[in-house]
Amino acid sequence: MTGQADKPHFTCRGGTMLWLLFLLVLAEIPAASQKLKGKILDQSGQPVGYATVYIDEIKLGTTSNARGDYELRLPPGNYVVLYQSLGYEPVIESISIGENDVEKNAVLPEQIYEIQEVRISPSGEDPALSIMRKVIGLAPYYLNYIDHYKAEVYIKGNLYIRRIPKLIQKSMRMGSTGESSYVSAGGKPTENEDMLKEGDSFFLESYNEIEFTAPDKYIQRVISLNSTFPEQGNDISPMEYIQASFYQPVIAELAISPLSPQAFSYYKFRYIGTTFQGNNTINKIEVIPRQKSQQLFSGTIFIIEDLWCLHSVDLTNENIAGKIRVRELYIPVREDVWMPVSHQFDIDLQIIGIRADVGYTSSVKYLDVQPNEKLQKPGDLATGFAGRYQADSVITKSGSEINRILRKEELTNRDMVKLGRLLDKESKKTRPDSVVKSLEIKDNTTHIIEPDAARKDSSYWADIRPIPLSEIELKSIRKSDSIKTAASVIRKTVTDTASFQGNQKRPSGFKTVINRVMSGHTWSDTSGLRFTYGGLMNLRSLSFNTVDGFIYGLDFRINKQLKHSRSISVYPDFRWAFSREKLMWGVNANYSIQGMNPSQFYLRTGSSSTDMGKGGGINPLINSFTSLLMEKNYLKLYESRYLTLGYEKEIINGLKLNFEGGFEERRILDNTTSFSVFDTKREYTPNLPENEYLDPENGIASYLTDQKHFEFVTNVTFTPYQKYRVYKGNKSPQGSDWPTFMFTWKHGANPASPYSDKYSHFDMFRFEVSQQRETGPFSEFRWRIRTGGVADNRNLPWFDFFHFNSQPVRVLINNYDDAFMQPAYYSLSTPEFFGEVHVRYTTPYLLLKLLPGLSKTLIRENLIFSYLGTKNRGHYTEIGYSLSEIFFIGEVGIFAGFDNLKYNNFGVKFTLRID
Repeated sequence: MTGQADKPHFTCRGGTMLWLLFLLVLAEIPAASQKLKGKILDQSGQPVGYATVYIDEIKLGTTSNARGDYELRLPPGNYVVLYQSLGYEPVIESISIGENDVEKNAVLPEQIYEIQEVRISPSGEDPALSIMRKVIGLAPYYLNYIDHYKAEVYIKGNLYIRRIPKLIQKSMRMGSTGESSYVSAGGKPTENEDMLKEGDSFFLESYNEIEFTAPDKYIQRVISLNSTFPEQGNDISPMEYIQASFYQPVIAELAISPLSPQAFSYYKFRYIGTTFQGNNTINKIEVIPRQKSQQLFSGTIFIIEDLWCLHSVDLTNENIAGKIRVRELYIPVREDVWMPVSHQFDIDLQIIGIRADVGYTSSVKYLDVQPNEKLQKPGDLATGFAGRYQADSVITKSGSEINRILRKEELTNRDMVKLGRLLDKESKKTRPDSVVKSLEIKDNTTHIIEPDAARKDSSYWADIRPIPLSEIELKSIRKSDSIKTAASVIRKTVTDTASFQGNQKRPSGFKTVINRVMSGHTWSDTSGLRFTYGGLMNLRSLSFNTVDGFIYGLDFRINKQLKHSRSISVYPDFRWAFSREKLMWGVNANYSIQGMNPSQFYLRTGSSSTDMGKGGGINPLINSFTSLLMEKNYLKLYESRYLTLGYEKEIINGLKLNFEGGFEERRILDNTTSFSVFDTKREYTPNLPENEYLDPENGIASYLTDQKHFEFVTNVTFTPYQKYRVYKGNKSPQGSDWPTFMFTWKHGANPASPYSDKYSHFDMFRFEVSQQRETGPFSEFRWRIRTGGVADNRNLPWFDFFHFNSQPVRVLINNYDDAFMQPAYYSLSTPEFFGEVHVRYTTPYLLLKLLPGLSKTLIRENLIFSYLGTKNRGHYTEIGYSLSEIFFIGEVGIFAGFDNLKYNNFGVKFTLRID
């Protein structure tokens, strides 16, 4: 569809895959007096399925069904009817509608495409490249050239199950609480009928009224809805599909559009030929992915000469869900406005053993279409419409440059990119200042469902349905009607609710209690109080290290929502260290005030063993495995008894202040156990980090000793032009096109010496800048720069060093941003001035993804660069390459480290993301 949209979607992934693609609900076309019906055939007499039938006088388009049948209700009058389908020449018929139904069959001749001599390039370049450069360059114009439209749309969706595994079949019962359940004469859903089965079919149809206002405001009014889908499939909005446009760089976060500014990096284009339709010349272009990929389309697109806009598309995307074929036909709904009047969406669904045929088709009637008059038509395009051309003297400087580019006989890739940027800039100028300057991201899609939308009877649908039903669809409706009738009879005759529900077994009270005790549970009430218990079987509560031995604990969460967007949260946890025979505990409490400038007061207190390095550290689960199975105890701990009080507030949008004061009593701990599952002949290393400052020859006591510590910390975070959403008066940050700046000042006080009552004070400063932004379809660039130092680092204890995130083990759990993958844990920590840089570039195609075996996957490639410079260590540099999103949760990479630009080490990393 036309119009700018914010991250549109028209497909689904995940658990709702079976239902999302068919629950696309759209608006009512009023019933008319008589029917125009018939069959659309090719010259051999075979039906042409899903052909478009368009009535220009009332701007109404519909499609034939799979058998080529079509029907429309029209008031009496004379009409010019256009019959059209991809691959066939359009046929125009003049038809008069009187008091009786009119039956009219149409025979479509095969479309012949010829290669014109004028298209043969002297350089030998395929003519498709010249055509596509203009189409891609003009895509921002066509994406923004509609200011407002209103349409009535009929949509029909269906699902036919060809195969379903038994395990999934049992878990996907068809709405055991809804009318879609099959019921026996006794009132109970039967074992076989209650489950989805091979051969089952489902059907949905709806009429909606859709109204669009640029740049992205949609109002959808559901007039009527008829569905045989189970209950869980009837609550998904279709607007994600309606908002999608092939003029956008990415289609529904699914695949890269052939009209994307980066299209030449992903696609090859081949000119097939030219045909003529009325006064228009149509070019047929084959779209060929440069490599097989789930993120690319293949097929054909049809381009209108001189206007360089879409005439129709026939594209296929093969992804993890199966093969998706999208067909759209555009028709001029007014002199200079081409918009899609029919859509056909077919899916050969193949996922987790399920095989199904999915499809929908639509019929559109445009009631009102208003182009964006403020967006000046490029001069080369304006010549295609009489009287619309404007001389360069009355257009903007950018407009003159746009016209200069378009007047070129052939565009270069550079011209194409520049043209797109200029048109995008011009389109933004036409929007109201409030839209351009506002940082608030609004949900501009409104869904309104009429109260009686789902209560229309069969005679209503028979009168207004513009696309005849197939035999499978009719069978689905008859089956659904019989189920609803049976359910209605049962409700009237069965008074015992328990009996009506089939005396289904419910879990006993004892079983429920045991389940909640073991797995955890959340209790809540209407007053806003919520209590969460983590359960005895929470694996995160169990770990092992050589200081505490085995650790097991429980955690709780208590939340209370108060008036005026205020809330209180208390998170207590208790853990027992079996070898050290010590109870460890902690309490985190927050008092939060939401709104447009949120703030919070918080308290942290407790007594627990804590990682000696605060820059990232080893995952406790990984340390448990390496200790128990390999006798490698990477984790080094100290005992912390702490109390921290803090206050945080967003002063203005993007500017956040944080003040924190705290006390900590630090105690050095020793290993208390040598237990391991396997005896590897190794010995556990002492509970002492490996770092040059902790070398016994340099005097460990000056850096690592029992002590009491006081500190005051101030953090200032600023994100210019931060975007945000507002929900119920509460603001949620949504990133920015600008970097985020952070400044930290910490003033600390520690004993001047291990046996002194005097305190030594220090001031630590740290500054960092970071940003993450998209650089293209499925590509992003992330970077972070940090620097810091201590004004007087004499007598600075180890705990107050600058600590950095190093992850040397080969297998990691969860992703580590801005980490060094080769140096040993704790080895990078320093009290000196430092400079740190992390850069990560992610793209769907770079090196290995170009290979046939990997190109069809959703894996992405990453280039990683990290640097750390300190006074004593010198310059450490690390470069890496990785493949991420392997089976959605895995990443494998290779990394090389360099000390002062001299090669030092090399390693392979495997990362599993399980959060």
